[in-house]
Amino acid sequence: MQPYPPRFGPPPDRPQGSRWLPGLLSPSSAPVQRADVAGRRGTPETNLAQGARETRRAWTFPGTPGGGASMTRFRSDTNYWNNKVKYFLHDPPDKALSIPGHQERANLLLDAFAISSTIQHEEYGDPDRTAAGMDRQTLPGYSKDERENGAVNFLAIPAITHPTGDSDPLSFELPDDLDLAAVAGEMRRLVLADLGVEANSGKGISEDRQVRGKEEAFASRRFLYLYFLLRRRLNQENIGGLGALWERLPADTRLPDHSIWRHNGLVSALASCRDLSPKGQASILVFALTPVQDFIGRARKLRDFWTGSLILSWLVFEGIKAVMCYLGPDHMVYPSLHNQPLVDDWLRQNGLGEPLAKLEKAGLAATSYEVASFPNKFVCLVPTGLEKDVAEGIFKAIEAAWNDLGEHTLTLLGDKMGNDERFADIERIFRRQMGMYWEPQWSAAPLVTAADESALRNLLHSDIFERCLKDFQATRTLLAKRGINAGDGRGQLYAASHALAQAMLAAGKSARRDQRKPEQGIKCDMFGEFEILHYEDLEDRNPKPSEDPFWKDVRAAFPGEFKETERLCALGLVKRLAVRACRKDHPLARFFKNADAFPSTTSVALSGWFASLDEAAMEDRRLAEALVDLGWPDDKYKDKAKKILAQCLHEQDEARIEDTTIPEEKREAARQIFRCHKVDDAWKYYAVLLMDADKMGNLINGVTLGARWETVLHSKLRDRLQRDDFSPDYRAYWSKRLSEKRLVSPAVHAAISEALGDFSLLAVPEIVERHGGRLIYAGGDDVCAVLPVAGVLEAVREIAEMYTAGFLFYDNGKREVLSSSPWRPRTGRLVCHLGRGEKISISASVLIAHHKRPLGQVLALAHELLDIAKEQGGRNALAVELDKRSGGGRTFVCHWNQAPIAALQSDLAGATMLDLFLSAGNSIAGQEEGGMSSSLAYRLDRFRSGIAAILDQSPELLPIFIEKQLIRSAGEDDNGGDERTQMLALQVAGLIAGAGGLDVDDLPVEALIVAKFIGWHRRCWPTFANNGDQP
Repeated sequence: MQPYPPRFGPPPDRPQGSRWLPGLLSPSSAPVQRADVAGRRGTPETNLAQGARETRRAWTFPGTPGGGASMTRFRSDTNYWNNKVKYFLHDPPDKALSIPGHQERANLLLDAFAISSTIQHEEYGDPDRTAAGMDRQTLPGYSKDERENGAVNFLAIPAITHPTGDSDPLSFELPDDLDLAAVAGEMRRLVLADLGVEANSGKGISEDRQVRGKEEAFASRRFLYLYFLLRRRLNQENIGGLGALWERLPADTRLPDHSIWRHNGLVSALASCRDLSPKGQASILVFALTPVQDFIGRARKLRDFWTGSLILSWLVFEGIKAVMCYLGPDHMVYPSLHNQPLVDDWLRQNGLGEPLAKLEKAGLAATSYEVASFPNKFVCLVPTGLEKDVAEGIFKAIEAAWNDLGEHTLTLLGDKMGNDERFADIERIFRRQMGMYWEPQWSAAPLVTAADESALRNLLHSDIFERCLKDFQATRTLLAKRGINAGDGRGQLYAASHALAQAMLAAGKSARRDQRKPEQGIKCDMFGEFEILHYEDLEDRNPKPSEDPFWKDVRAAFPGEFKETERLCALGLVKRLAVRACRKDHPLARFFKNADAFPSTTSVALSGWFASLDEAAMEDRRLAEALVDLGWPDDKYKDKAKKILAQCLHEQDEARIEDTTIPEEKREAARQIFRCHKVDDAWKYYAVLLMDADKMGNLINGVTLGARWETVLHSKLRDRLQRDDFSPDYRAYWSKRLSEKRLVSPAVHAAISEALGDFSLLAVPEIVERHGGRLIYAGGDDVCAVLPVAGVLEAVREIAEMYTAGFLFYDNGKREVLSSSPWRPRTGRLVCHLGRGEKISISASVLIAHHKRPLGQVLALAHELLDIAKEQGGRNALAVELDKRSGGGRTFVCHWNQAPIAALQSDLAGATMLDLFLSAGNSIAGQEEGGMSSSLAYRLDRFRSGIAAILDQSPELLPIFIEKQLIRSAGEDDNGGDERTQMLALQVAGLIAGAGGLDVDDLPVEALIVAKFIGWHRRCWPTFANNGDQP
């Protein structure tokens, strides 16, 4: 495949037949001398670094156009895919149910997959040992001597442990009549039916038109079914009554924190790397696509922001897809590919639609469309020696997809405007700008061994390597006593290998250089460094935006999409028109299906006002008639009616009409509605929510894991290891390790990735939607959404709670948090989020902004506010700011579960600072119910010094002082307030005092103004006012 579609061709400064990877270190700018990289000095550290450092430079690849191997189609090698099935099924999925006889069951399942030969141990033995070394520790195996026996009977005490958090294990109540032979038989029959490998079945994957009669095509699809769908089909069919447990059955019953599916996938990936590598080994490759926020955050409309996040997520998936085609999905370490909408759609397009249709009916297919969930970086296992080919193929696939989207956009533009001679000017600028934006960054490191010790000491932070090496040396000593060879350590040193690859990527980022040439001409309103698209033959070289000939043509072709003052470059045009340019067969088509209904900032701000219209219309006949004229009573038209009202309100202060598609009679109906039901100024504000995981790099590197060995081991084995009569060797080995953090491993990385994926796709969208908001992106460790002011704080708190939740069960969208009591499996989604951990946390910012403030400014302020939450709040914190159009910003910052000062805690009955903020805001806003005047905050501001003195000497007296100010603010006699006033005084005192130790100037008095504003929204929204529920 050519690197560019014919319409584009390569950019002028890139030679045809080569690939330039921009943004990486060039040979001359590497942090070590070239002689060092080549290993000419012969030092161990430079020889080892070659795999990591040399592969992250800017390389030109010779050969066919674009260079490297083609990775846009499945590898044409039947034996390769058949061997992957064999490697994967070296252990059957039900191994944990009965370890005796598992090899025979594996061979029976291979037969069901129409793999004629049985699997021999020598085919998978080394990869299996390496995978076990990566994910597990040295544990005693089965012995008839109970003093040496480490085996755990899963059926007797069925439980899985949490892989990342200090959370309770999940135990199960299994069916009493569980028949293992029947389970194996049902599994075999399910595979035969789904694959359709029985003669003349007429059904199944083998009968799909893409693979019928094509052995090579069937081989790759068969592996995709095994890797992605079999676990879900076993769950759906509830075979053996195990339901969702099928997707979590452990690989090792002694250490049940990772699944058999994860272990088998790791073995098949390592074995395939061995088969393909000139050196017979595997390397870790880290790939990142940049820029991220520079692309997403450039937005003029709220929909631009959302579209940008979806495009970036999809482009990363196109790179991942290249890895899946060339090597297989089992090679992906993270992010998780399971239950991802883009992945499920790709499987449908490749012949697996029939089993996915069954899963969809059962609610077990991915459904979170409209969510950008892939992060910009991924990690995979690749054959050593082929790192550069794989990295080049990844970017080639991404670039081809990006340019193809540009091709669709140009085609749409040409079809709408007429593809005349002047359009060639547009194509020329468009092609240049599209070809110079994305910058890939990648690095690779081999799986290191104990022989690399001296080199690693010079390349890595000592803590990471020292712990890995210490554990391996202890393992080697223990096993040597038992006459067992511990190998070279490449399994147990996985954390060092991963850290090395990440360190090299970070070094490359620090030396990035901007490869773009400055552009001349009028600059784009969205991407300010690029010139606008324009015709060349203009007499006026600097026309007014409203008079620019090209943009007049664009506005005529796409009514309502572009303002008269707006002119964009190629990138801005793609972001704006991608929702229309993607055909039905494009991967983004389903994501953009409802793009026209995407709300504006004005629509989000007016959510509470919209909710009050029906009740107001019952008291006002003129309002009711105007609503009928607008089409409001028709539920099918209501979203359109809201859009018209929002647009008309947005244009009230504008000199010209922006959206000419709204009929005048609808505009008049809107004006009448505004006259009858006034839009108070407070309704013109909405909330932007940003959330970002705290120190995610430390979690990925295992520094902040909450899980310890004593929490991830099965309780039966943990208790044995602490018995005085158990094996002295193993007791000595584990005596100190039980309380240590679990080592980072591929299984832990997979668990983190799956937790973040389930959090992003299952928890976050439902919470945001339930609170009346719209999700922009949820990439796992970061979230962005817009919400009505009334519901934003409940939403952000619930999302933060879900981030550190343990085991959960989802059944058709309904969420159940599972306790430590035994759970009886049933069909659905059994997931585990990150769990508890002292340093496992997420911070958030909530910026309340006016609907007409430029979106770019709002997003920039929201990011600055998030920095305040992390820096001033000390992470695990929330920062809320009210950015009033007049009066500047007012901010409130607290930890999620921050308690007030000790002197007030008993009276506040365990309330957190966030609780006080919400309750005080509700009360302050309810002046008609004996609350307070809005002047109280300003009154208290004058008494800062006095408040500080009270807090310093007698903090328990602060509520009494606040109560007196409340009474005076309400204009009442100074004889003591009622119970409601006293409670409000206590809440306000707790809020102002904070956690204690604040300087006079830092007392959060202005937080009362923010709280009151949010409380007003909650009281004026009918749902909140009536029962306090979420909107």
